[in-house]
Amino acid sequence: MTMSRQEISQLIEKLRERYREFGKRYSPKWFDLERFEERYILAIEKGMNMEGFILAEIANFEKLRERYEKKKEQRSVSERIDRMVEEHTARIARYPEVRFHPLAGFEISRCYGAMADLALYYIAILWYLVADAGMKNTLVELEDRLAFLAMPRGSEPSKRIQDHCTILSRRKVPEIEIERDKNDYLKESAFLLHDIIDFCDRLLEAKDSTWENPLRFDQIRLEEGRRKGIVRIFSGMTGYGAILGIREYASGIVEDFRLGAFRKRGA
Repeated sequence: MTMSRQEISQLIEKLRERYREFGKRYSPKWFDLERFEERYILAIEKGMNMEGFILAEIANFEKLRERYEKKKEQRSVSERIDRMVEEHTARIARYPEVRFHPLAGFEISRCYGAMADLALYYIAILWYLVADAGMKNTLVELEDRLAFLAMPRGSEPSKRIQDHCTILSRRKVPEIEIERDKNDYLKESAFLLHDIIDFCDRLLEAKDSTWENPLRFDQIRLEEGRRKGIVRIFSGMTGYGAILGIREYASGIVEDFRLGAFRKRGA
């Protein structure tokens, strides 16, 4: 059925309103009323079929709206990802950055710093608290794994980090290989952190009346720098407080580096 001039005029005015509305609400560049008016004037000057013109313009507007919404959705996803990256970076930036190699990535440098502090200043205090032989055996195993991952060796990094340095130093090493080894380090750290958290839980369940007393630091026989770091962290705490502090620190690394999904099967 052919449209009347009045119907065509009403549709043109309606389309103008849509351009004004969407241009004001979203983007005048996308929903450009002036460009529509230029096409409308040109259609009149060319003597085009106005019914065909307005129907084509309505279809064009709907396609434009769909493209804009899709673009907006993609932009929204991109912005959310950017925010997540920024939040993640801010969280791990709270940990010390150990620059063990010029090409070392930000994330592994911070994770190594976090794990090195755990090795140097946190786990050591447990040797002055744990008396049970079975628990001590577990502590030895945990400390050995932690030393491999994160205990500095004089001026050299830990053995595991030295392995990563070897990869970084290779000529023309593929970026994917560096990324894979970095992820392996994070994963290995996660497995150990979960085991340390579980060990702390076992200690808390076992209970020991001596842990209700304030910690004493006069028996700590470590180099002065480590000793001062331990005293600074645990000063004023009871034995229970120290165990909870270690658990909280390990849990914080897991959360801040998003390592919660990395647990050994069966754990």
